[in-house]
Amino acid sequence: MISPLTANIYLPALNQIEQSFNISTEQVNLTITVYMIFQAISPTFWGTLADSIGRRPILMSTMTVYCGACIGLALAPNYASLMIFRMLQAFGSSSVIAVGAGVLGDIADSKKRGSYFGVYSIGQLSGPVYGPVVGGAIAQNLGWRWIFWILLIISATSLVAVGLFVPETLRSLVGNGSGYANPTPWQWIARRRGNLDERRIQEIKERNPKRTRMNFLKPFMYLLEPDVLVTLLYNGLHYTGIYCSLASMTKQFSIHFPFLSETNIGLCYLSQGCGSILGSYTRGKILDYDYKKVRNAFREKHPDRPEWDMPIFKARFRTIYVNVVMCEVITIFYGWCFEWNAHLAVILVLQFFVGFGTGGIMATTQTLLIDLFPGKGASITATNNLVRCILGAIATVCIDPGISGIGMGWMFTIVGLILVISNICILVLFIYGPAWRRNRIDRQLMKEKEKMQA
Repeated sequence: MISPLTANIYLPALNQIEQSFNISTEQVNLTITVYMIFQAISPTFWGTLADSIGRRPILMSTMTVYCGACIGLALAPNYASLMIFRMLQAFGSSSVIAVGAGVLGDIADSKKRGSYFGVYSIGQLSGPVYGPVVGGAIAQNLGWRWIFWILLIISATSLVAVGLFVPETLRSLVGNGSGYANPTPWQWIARRRGNLDERRIQEIKERNPKRTRMNFLKPFMYLLEPDVLVTLLYNGLHYTGIYCSLASMTKQFSIHFPFLSETNIGLCYLSQGCGSILGSYTRGKILDYDYKKVRNAFREKHPDRPEWDMPIFKARFRTIYVNVVMCEVITIFYGWCFEWNAHLAVILVLQFFVGFGTGGIMATTQTLLIDLFPGKGASITATNNLVRCILGAIATVCIDPGISGIGMGWMFTIVGLILVISNICILVLFIYGPAWRRNRIDRQLMKEKEKMQA
């Protein structure tokens, strides 16, 4: 939750920051863009490390960087320093997205992965829910700088909790959890007292004598896989759609509803955020149901075929149309409601349904990506984060000038139509996805066979 919380907590304070440093709306929006660019790039580095040396050391080191950046932001004397420390803050916070997905990939199999990622996505989507509410209240009562002091307290507490209680999960290091690597203090004490199974620890070490070779280009190489690229594009465009709404809310709500305070505007973010959380959780349960249904039908029809030959794209996208309609069609109506001077309640209801649809779509695509590359959860999630954050960064740069030029109605009509067209991605995956996946697995099996012969 740390990374999306940080991205959204100071959205209601943008007007304060603009006045504090005497800068334009475009300049203050640039701090969001810079954060998202570094949030996109950084996990490609951290994810590769986490898939090699383990989850714990990456979490602890990056959270330490994040704590330092929060101090710098709270004391920032000018706009330039604000930009620099926002970069560092994104560099430190973004690892949790990739590492968190990696942990779930370590502990959950395909049958239960949908539910796990549905709950996991709640953490990511809670940022847009609680962030603006907390940020608006803090900015109104204590000033925008206190936002970063509060983030420091939260992150320092999380750092201590991770250091004390979160064990290593990387299977190449600890197997099913019974191995010993990057220990917590309690694990270290238990081993010193002879309470761990040394035979089992040694077996895991012998089974995995070498750590995975680090390849920092690996997250970018996933983009060469056509099924992955199409999935990432679909997910990224829908992430961009919801970020167009989030990035424009503070200014547009201030203009159309001038009676709203910063705290009130922060509360308005709850609608879309709660919809995202509910959509993600609900979709996670449906994903598990769909997977079991498709898998059982596959087993009855093809009992001798390998598990990886199961129609995974059908299993994951089987019932996504509900989320698609909610997200895409309502996005268009959302923009026109501002043009028609609709009641605030109408706009908030539409935001809820847009959030519900988008939350379900993101849970679906994230689960599918882990299915395509099991055991590489951190690095494939880093690639997902790279694509969606770059697209989101472009959106934050374009959304305000676009609204100023053609208005909310036409701007969000364009956004909605782009999302509608993006559904071609699902059709492409249904038609070509199985063959692309089968070819990749055949290549992997051939490489393993050559290694064994060598």
